[in-house]
Amino acid sequence: MEFFPEMAVFLKIGSIEIRWYAVCILTGALLAYYLSNKEALADKYNSGVLDDIFIGCMFFGILGARLWYCLFYNWSSYIARPLSIIEIWDGGLAIQGGLIAGAIFALIYCKIEHYQFWHLADIVMPNVLLAQACGRWGNYFNQEAYGNIVRESYFDGILSFLKQGMYIDFEYRQPMFFYESLLCLIGFILIKIYRKSDKSRRGDGVFAYFAWYGAIRFWIETQRSDSLMLGNLKMAMIVSVVFMLIGIPGLLGAFKKFINREKPAVIFDLDGTLLDTQQAIYESFRYTFAQYCPDLQLNDQDYAGFLGPTLKESFEKYCPQADPQQIEEMIKTYKKHNTQVHADLVKAMPHVKVLLDYLKENKYKIAIASSKTTETVKLGLQVSGLTDYFTTIVGVEQVYQPKPDKEILEKTLKEIKGEFTNAVYVGDSPTDIMCAKNAGVYSVGLTSNKLKVDELKAAGPNELIDDMGQMIELLQKDHCWSFNLK
Repeated sequence: MEFFPEMAVFLKIGSIEIRWYAVCILTGALLAYYLSNKEALADKYNSGVLDDIFIGCMFFGILGARLWYCLFYNWSSYIARPLSIIEIWDGGLAIQGGLIAGAIFALIYCKIEHYQFWHLADIVMPNVLLAQACGRWGNYFNQEAYGNIVRESYFDGILSFLKQGMYIDFEYRQPMFFYESLLCLIGFILIKIYRKSDKSRRGDGVFAYFAWYGAIRFWIETQRSDSLMLGNLKMAMIVSVVFMLIGIPGLLGAFKKFINREKPAVIFDLDGTLLDTQQAIYESFRYTFAQYCPDLQLNDQDYAGFLGPTLKESFEKYCPQADPQQIEEMIKTYKKHNTQVHADLVKAMPHVKVLLDYLKENKYKIAIASSKTTETVKLGLQVSGLTDYFTTIVGVEQVYQPKPDKEILEKTLKEIKGEFTNAVYVGDSPTDIMCAKNAGVYSVGLTSNKLKVDELKAAGPNELIDDMGQMIELLQKDHCWSFNLK
């Protein structure tokens, strides 16, 4: 085993060589993956999503980068020796081809898995600049991506550490790889700062990448002397112009209608959101406690606390002496009584039908995700005249973990083929808001119970409304629909 046997080789074990070119590209890719995965997890993507994208984009990206290079470098020589196309260890990758192939893979993956492409692309693309900054050093060790002939004195001072590697074909050359690496690093930092200050628009991370990289690569190509050519034109300059024509107008909002053409999925809690079930809930708790805890004294604030938690949580809190079997009996008693009083005490919340008519007319994907059982939800919809609006209902018995766990929203979105980064969850309790946050979904808190307004505000919803009719105006706003838009 021998380290650094020659300039282009990092490690040699017998006849096997690991080249600096591969080390630099892999290092950049892993850094981009680490940062992208960290942000994706913070945005509530499940672990493994970025793994799939990273592996797929790496494979197809390298394939695309190699084919692009072979196509525009000397295709006739490569097609004459087809096996030479796979010999990437001696260099010969073009980032433009890699970006195109990687983007196509990511687009297909997001379509199949129902993830929003633009959100993931906004996360990943700025980090690609960091990967490129690292990968360009592979060109240094391969003595490529250089510029015009310069005097030896060009490397006096700060560039002296590059002098030896830039002596190519008996002449000193401009270290264009270094300038591109440095500018990619600067672009990475600037776009990160920009996106940290404002995430309200989808596509800005992508467009900022195209604008920045298109501009710097165009300048780099004016100085390079080993560029890929299309006739008398440098292929990278053509692509750079295309990048700028996409990136600059994109940052100015020219493509926002294309990006935002997909309406957000709208998911509702039931109690206190779609239906005014407060009196039915309170009456059923009074009835149940009278049977099992007759000495229990409750005030209005206690009753308000029953809106949100599961029945099991509420009964365990107020009857701590009850064993699991008694808790189950209390739940059954509650449900039976609640069903009996539904017809008399349950009704639609004000302006709910107006909202649902609007959503139906404008072809929104809608569903219910409730802590009640599906059967009870359907009963409530029936007595309030809302049955015909909903085909997708996910009740508490359909999930393993109740709210505030995100499972119920993930299951609901999967059933309606919605995207969690383009969805709204409307609820009336802190539990609903936390559920939306845990799923990465835009949260709207309805202040239907005035005793719980402070708790609802403390949960930090994206929006607070006093009436369900306000949802129509809210949905007409022009921004992305995920909990971390700011």
